Amino acid sequence: MSDDQDSQAEDAGSAERAFALQNAAFLLQLFTLATAFVLGLGIKHLKIHWIHEAGATILLGVLVGLMISGSPDEITDWLDFDESVFFFLLLPPIIFEGGYSLRSREFFANFGAICSLAFAGTTISTFAVGFFVWICGGVGLCYSLPLLHALVFGALISATDPVTVLAIFQELGVNTELYALVFGESVLNDAVAIVLYRTLVNFNNKGVTFISLMESAGFFLVIFVGSLAVGVLFALSATLFFKFLNKHGAHEGHVTLLQKNNHIEMALVMIAPYAAYAAAESMSLSGIVAILFCGMVMAHYTVPNLSPETAVNSKVVFKVLATLAETFVFIYMGVAMFLEEEKWSMVPFVLVAMVGCAGGRALNVFPVIRWVNQKRRPARRVPDNHTKMLLVSGLRGAIAFALASTTIRDLGEASGKVIRTATLFIVIFTVLVVGGSCNYLAARWDLGAESAWTGLDDEDESRRREAAAEGSP
Repeated sequence: MSDDQDSQAEDAGSAERAFALQNAAFLLQLFTLATAFVLGLGIKHLKIHWIHEAGATILLGVLVGLMISGSPDEITDWLDFDESVFFFLLLPPIIFEGGYSLRSREFFANFGAICSLAFAGTTISTFAVGFFVWICGGVGLCYSLPLLHALVFGALISATDPVTVLAIFQELGVNTELYALVFGESVLNDAVAIVLYRTLVNFNNKGVTFISLMESAGFFLVIFVGSLAVGVLFALSATLFFKFLNKHGAHEGHVTLLQKNNHIEMALVMIAPYAAYAAAESMSLSGIVAILFCGMVMAHYTVPNLSPETAVNSKVVFKVLATLAETFVFIYMGVAMFLEEEKWSMVPFVLVAMVGCAGGRALNVFPVIRWVNQKRRPARRVPDNHTKMLLVSGLRGAIAFALASTTIRDLGEASGKVIRTATLFIVIFTVLVVGGSCNYLAARWDLGAESAWTGLDDEDESRRREAAAEGSP
């Protein structure tokens, strides 16, 4: 009996110790998060242009990962990158806020170009990178991956991250259509990369047949259209709900129930996008596409039906959530460098992969933009300086790293660890080096200046302005 009591006491002591260590890890997360924000403010105040907040946050994460690399598992497990937490907790507010604050006019004015870059461009990049690393491995220049594994790597590394570049765009006040083009391409590109990743992993497990190829082509269309429909459906449902509750009471000349309870109204607004994301993922669709269009439709239709206080507060709250999530993501990626077993001996593969990424991005942007410009009238063509920025803005980030982390399970440890290491190195390099140069390049290419590429319908808009000017006194 005493042995059982001693065992129970020992288990209770172990559980208490684990709980205490987990709380210590959470406290360290909070301090790291606060430090990252202070660093960001310092960078802005001192006008440091050679490194951005995202790069500084990754370096801070690397330092924290180095400090705790020998700590107990209760601490390291809590701080290590978890792709499930990323996809279901951190990613949704980032994408939704982007759609919620996006100027939809510019987005839909360039929807054809955005879809061309996201669908055709990402597919081109996937096969260009995949075949390049496969051929280089075959001739002995680097670690040799099987062809399908190389294509899986090409798919995940083609997922770009707009966070750093778009933050710089906001600071510099660049052309709004360039902002919409970069953001739209990045978000839809992420969704396409995820679908390509799932398709190629399925090919790796079940084999490639003509029927499976045809199914994959149809799968792409179903994913995009279905996800868009889910996002729009939830946004319109929220709009009708708030319109009924707020407008009904207003017509009767008194404050509505929701206006008396702004905190409940705000909570209901926050539930709608998460519900759209969860619904899309539960149907094996793309939560990214669903929550993006949910945000865009809610900004256009739902916000006018909210109380004035909630309409203002919602933008602030979603911006805060997105900022917290973005910062957490960059910290996690930095910490992961020392908390996971990486294949740092695979430096040749990393170098080959970086060359492949640069070539794949060029094959993505230049041919697609050239084709888009051929279809547009002169006033609507994408300028050369914007095309160059599109090339540079293809930074790799959290989605590529999250997918790379799942390759250890999907492809096996041998290929998975090589892919994960290469992806982590490319993410850090692009955010620090390429992202650090974006401020200089944006100023050098005069991206804040007005160009001929200025409106939804340039020629018609010009005629309307001239007619208005002639008719004015």
